[in-house]
Amino acid sequence: MPRPDHADRAFAAALDVAAAVRNAPEQELAIGIGLNSGQVIAGNIGGAGRFDYSVIGDAINVAARVEAATRQTGDTVLLSEQTRRLLRAEHNDLIARPEIALKGKSATVTLYAPANVSAAN
Repeated sequence: MPRPDHADRAFAAALDVAAAVRNAPEQELAIGIGLNSGQVIAGNIGGAGRFDYSVIGDAINVAARVEAATRQTGDTVLLSEQTRRLLRAEHNDLIARPEIALKGKSATVTLYAPANVSAAN
């Protein structure tokens, strides 16, 4: 179901996952979470032998590239400009990262990371 606060919900979920991993006892697990917003197609794909529910579209591809960018920036959570613009709550702790080229995109993009969540935390 469409939710007007979907960006805030996704961001909150990303922060919860990052905190759970960070606070897990005796774990040395590094994760990267990339958030992007946009139009997608969701539904069942395949036939009788191989049936799957999937989400496809450029927004998904960009989200995967944003996640991959966490390895370059050292951040655990990164948001695209599109997702940052859709946040309804105030998030004054978001830090813009230097523009980065995403695979498959001609223009560079600005990504944002929450100040209190990084790979170093």
